[in-house]
Amino acid sequence: MKNENHHPCRSHTRKCGAVVGLLLSLAAAAIAAGAVGASRTPIVAANVALRVELQPAVVRLRERAAIAVSGIHARSLEVRLAGATDTSGRPLPWRSLVSVDGAWVGTLPAPALRGIYPVVLRRGAGTTPFRSHGLRLRVFAAGTPERPSFDSPVEVVHWWVRTVPHATLVALKAWPRPAFDRRDLRLHRLFVVAYSPPGHPQIRDRLGMFVTAVRDGYGARWRLLEATVQP
Repeated sequence: MKNENHHPCRSHTRKCGAVVGLLLSLAAAAIAAGAVGASRTPIVAANVALRVELQPAVVRLRERAAIAVSGIHARSLEVRLAGATDTSGRPLPWRSLVSVDGAWVGTLPAPALRGIYPVVLRRGAGTTPFRSHGLRLRVFAAGTPERPSFDSPVEVVHWWVRTVPHATLVALKAWPRPAFDRRDLRLHRLFVVAYSPPGHPQIRDRLGMFVTAVRDGYGARWRLLEATVQP
């Protein structure tokens, strides 16, 4: 697809309790120490003040983040990442969290595609989901947040072509989202570009690339997410 490179635990099992306790301790310690990449967002949903924390808030492809939710009284709590899919393009299912010392904890699933995924919670199957406002898991390659940002996604594509030594942009077109891609279209934009390598202006020598632009919020600026030979 890209050229770049369980089941939930139950609190009554001794092994699960040890794993969850260690996860919560590590996440809480890292966040309390102000660890880089930690994200905590106080939110209000269903008249309840929530605190949702991710550690880390930015992961590499196939890495997982821990989540801790406090300030909610419920018999169960589940989480999913909006728009996240597996390698077959199927939406990743809801994942049950475990109650430990007044907080709901667990690990987030690992999306198959890079991008930005809003965190969604619900109290159980059949209940109304609610989002933790502004809290998103970012699945980025190293250095993505430091890339230049632009007012429009088209500018991102032009910038990427300029990074190819002596390349000349020939054509640029917005590309429809493939069926396996369920990421938020307001945060992700896909383009196909054709460019000529240096010294080879002939049509037969043109090269193509799919370029994805991303922005960290609906009013934020755009930057390069990735460039791939397939959408």
